Amino acid sequence: MRNLVLILTATLLTLMMSSCEKEPVRNETSIIPAEFADRPNEVLGELEIDSREVTLSLWDHGQIDGDIVSIYVNGELVVDELTLRGPSDKHVITTELKYNGYNYILMYAHNTGSISPNTAALSIDDGVSAKRFDVESTLSKNGTWDIVVN
Repeated sequence: MRNLVLILTATLLTLMMSSCEKEPVRNETSIIPAEFADRPNEVLGELEIDSREVTLSLWDHGQIDGDIVSIYVNGELVVDELTLRGPSDKHVITTELKYNGYNYILMYAHNTGSISPNTAALSIDDGVSAKRFDVESTLSKNGTWDIVVN
């Protein structure tokens, strides 16, 4: 009898905990902060996607000139001090966006290569479609994009 009570209690606790798993927060408006690392953030655009799980591809959009950047998703570092290469040598990462609704991607320039500003092309693939967009940043401002998960 005691074992039965323990089994029922464990089952009940498991059911209660699984029903407590919440949907991610839904941001109805942009969450891009005004500045990051003592630089203002410039909003360059907005993209809509269908899934929070995404693959990001990153490469130098302009002339390959030694641009070094870091990429942040919702304030979390996902690419640290990467020297951008051309489209035939893309840097690829997979990440999960934290929120439904508004998220953001920020590019921080560690230098401007030999030609200012830093210009990166990014592709975001949500498993349904891939969308390409450009990001620019300098030593005095960060480039950001709103990414909206429907």
